[in-house]
Amino acid sequence: MRRVGLIASAVVAIIIIAIGVFLIRFDINRYQSVIQSSLEQRLARKMTLGEMHLGLLPPRFRVQDISIGDDPSFSTQRPFIQAQELDVSFKLLPLLKKSLLIDSLTLLHPRLELIKNQRGVWNFASLGSVPRTSEQINVRPLAVALMQPLQSNATPGENQSGEVHFALRELKIHDGEIAITNLQSGSPRRVYDHIDAIVQGLSPDRPFSLDAIARPSGPGNQEVHLEGKIGPVVMSQPANTPFHGTLTLRQVALATLTAFLNFPISRNTEGIVFGESDIENKAGKMVLQGKMDIQNPRLRGVDLGYSIPVQYVVTDDLAGSTITIHSIVLKLGTTPVEISGKVSGGQPPAQLDLQAKTGKISAADAVRLAAAYGIALASGTNVTGTASANINLKGTTENPRVDGSIVAHDVQISGKDLPQALHVPAVNLAFTPSTIQSDNFAIISGATRMSAQMTVRQYLSSSPFVDATLNAHNAQLPGILSLARAYGVAGADKVSGSGVINLDARATGPVKGFTSPQLLRALNGAVTLDLKNIRYSGTDIGYQLATVGGYLGKSKQSDQGYTNISKMTGKIAVKNGIAQTNDLEALLDIGKLGITGTADLVTQALNLQLTAVLSNTFIDRLGGLGGIGGLLNTALANNQGEVIIPATVSGTFQNPRFTPDLQRIAKMKLKGLVPNSNDPFSAVSGILGGILGGKGSAQAEEQSKPKKQDTVEQLLDIFRKKKLQPPK
Repeated sequence: MRRVGLIASAVVAIIIIAIGVFLIRFDINRYQSVIQSSLEQRLARKMTLGEMHLGLLPPRFRVQDISIGDDPSFSTQRPFIQAQELDVSFKLLPLLKKSLLIDSLTLLHPRLELIKNQRGVWNFASLGSVPRTSEQINVRPLAVALMQPLQSNATPGENQSGEVHFALRELKIHDGEIAITNLQSGSPRRVYDHIDAIVQGLSPDRPFSLDAIARPSGPGNQEVHLEGKIGPVVMSQPANTPFHGTLTLRQVALATLTAFLNFPISRNTEGIVFGESDIENKAGKMVLQGKMDIQNPRLRGVDLGYSIPVQYVVTDDLAGSTITIHSIVLKLGTTPVEISGKVSGGQPPAQLDLQAKTGKISAADAVRLAAAYGIALASGTNVTGTASANINLKGTTENPRVDGSIVAHDVQISGKDLPQALHVPAVNLAFTPSTIQSDNFAIISGATRMSAQMTVRQYLSSSPFVDATLNAHNAQLPGILSLARAYGVAGADKVSGSGVINLDARATGPVKGFTSPQLLRALNGAVTLDLKNIRYSGTDIGYQLATVGGYLGKSKQSDQGYTNISKMTGKIAVKNGIAQTNDLEALLDIGKLGITGTADLVTQALNLQLTAVLSNTFIDRLGGLGGIGGLLNTALANNQGEVIIPATVSGTFQNPRFTPDLQRIAKMKLKGLVPNSNDPFSAVSGILGGILGGKGSAQAEEQSKPKKQDTVEQLLDIFRKKKLQPPK
């Protein structure tokens, strides 16, 4: 018996060696056309095969550059599947029985194109579904056996219905790519690349295991890991194929996750996601339950400043493209926000029907969210207080319609650049699908109380219509400046001081956003000023006038970079963001200024006429008219001994430019009248002398002295006086 066993073993060894020699010397490429034709018949698709090889250890069959065409009815230019290499490992002993049993398949760089047409039929549904005829099974080349099934009750190569199926111990995919196009929903083609996968126990009619990792292109080391049991495959309705497993996300960009899961999130939302979900699909209803953490979240370009933990239970109707949100609980800072409802996918943008509720959310978190929608406070502003929301969201992810309310309480706004804090005791915002409206609410700063109200109509459009009012009577300047600085009004940081302001302002009209420039352009109203002890930073008006007047060297002034104004009064009218004044007076240590003209509150562009009336006291400090007359080139003197410097002011509020107003100088000389300190706007005083080109001193002295009459003139005067005397 032992000898018989040895002989049998030797025979088997000889046969194996013979098969190995055969496989090494056998040129399978001679059968390429036959194999390709047979596979085309079995798959009912056009197919191309590159160079083929047979190997012994382990027994394997390799095909280079394999490509399977798509269903002709889908009219696509891309093949259904193509791979750089197909590596087939088979068992050696079954060859003794003239049978080939496939052990595993390995695909290198495969690209799979999945398409769902308008009728809801996938392009792989027809794969291999053409029944085989007797002519098609006459030839049994080696590659035909690649589709051998492991079904005991079926004819080899086909099942009871005549459709070709197969079973494998293992299928490996290296660096694959899957593209999905859903023509039924109109969603764009989505590509999932850099996929490595291992499928074990692959058989369409039995459950099999899947372990796949996708490393999407993009920033960082993104990884999406899907692991679980799948099957049996429902070929007629693939979305109904059962699945149970887990989905793990590691450092995945939110935009990548949106595309990968086809979950509709606004494209204006950014972040890095870590998380894990349990997934179960039954009859096309996929349930996801798990948690994730969104790090470095940004909404519309605004950094929220904290990570967002999320817990969720959602159901995705794969056939209907509807996601039912049973519960999403996310934390904004320390505040939980509960969301439920439905999201309808299909052609983007997705449609929302959601309900959101919050407890007491901190005002600081609310301000961060508001900043993402263009309602931003100035940098460095601190906000405390609470708010709560109960709202419904409907419409698209890009422009949701809001219905509900937001209530804020005890809001305090402060900051190092604010002269004093602002306090809003309470404000209520009511939302409808077309309008956002606040109640009349108070803004308090020190002794100043302001009243405000806001309505926004058509807020989903690209140009919502705003109607906002702000009224302040006998308000203190620091309170008004605090509000302006908190909202980021340009130039407000250049002014400080005290005094009273009466303000009646209304911003009305279409705007492109709720930023300070947009609202200022819609601003109309009236302002009355009675201010004192003002400091205007950024320019030294006295220094600029000395430069314009030509007495800078005599005054020995240096540019301080600011101007002290002891008193300022006047009225300002605002129309469409343009401020205009005809009577603004400012008292400086050098004299009095009369200011007329316009200032653009948005661009800060200045178009002003300034009349400086230098006081006698200041002139005396410079040595009097006689002392500076030879230095002045662009000024006039009135009969009260005051020097008048007409100038224009252009540039911006932060960087004004002073130039001589030669046209007004010429008009004053022509009329012979100039302003004085009592009225710097009107030409009411006579010209003492034109101080131009260095002649002013002599002219001034000549005009100030009584003229000496010659002898002839004196005699004529005597006779004139006698003629004028009445007869006695």
